[in-house]
Amino acid sequence: MDEEEAAALESHLRDCASCREELVAYQLVSDNLLLALPPQVPPPGLRRRLEERLRSKREATLPRWRTLARSLAWAAVVAVLLALNLISLAQIHTLQRQQAELIEAVHTSQLALSMLAYPGTENVPIGVNAAQVSGTLLLDKDRNVAVLLLWNLPPLREDQVYQAWLIDAQGERISAAIFTPDPQLPFTTVSIFAPSPLAEFEAIGVTVEPRGGSTRPRGPRLLKVDF
Repeated sequence: MDEEEAAALESHLRDCASCREELVAYQLVSDNLLLALPPQVPPPGLRRRLEERLRSKREATLPRWRTLARSLAWAAVVAVLLALNLISLAQIHTLQRQQAELIEAVHTSQLALSMLAYPGTENVPIGVNAAQVSGTLLLDKDRNVAVLLLWNLPPLREDQVYQAWLIDAQGERISAAIFTPDPQLPFTTVSIFAPSPLAEFEAIGVTVEPRGGSTRPRGPRLLKVDF
């Protein structure tokens, strides 16, 4: 019954003797139901069985935590090994890049030395400009070979490179090389790679571009050499 029904019943019981008697009879029946059967003594092994079941539950729970802890430990080991492998790969890639740069520098230096021995090699001087850069352009149009020897190149930021451009008669610029100066050397040697005969071009320019180079000159121009 809800509160209103219970209040109405209590009010009625105060005024109705026959209903009060019936309620007492119901209460006697409900109270004596608990005493209708004699008390039962539990079997002797019930306590032991309950203790064994509780113990087995605890023992079944502990291995799961041990397994989880073991799995987490192995995951940590695998993560550390993976991190070490990634570091090793990065170091290997760095060494490979440095080796490739060294081989390229040696090749360019050998090319410059051999061009100096060519009777047809042109030496185009690069005068000192506002950036105090000077040097020489070694040019052999017959063999389609060119090398830039540059002194006093300004240092660059980590996100910058120098980019050389071949310039034709219409002013179109084609990327010929991307390079950065070696801080341990006073000069920089750059091989120029022409996609077509050098006779089709009139000059070489150098600009400062973002790392990786640009498809078209976007940065400040460092120098321009007409030939």
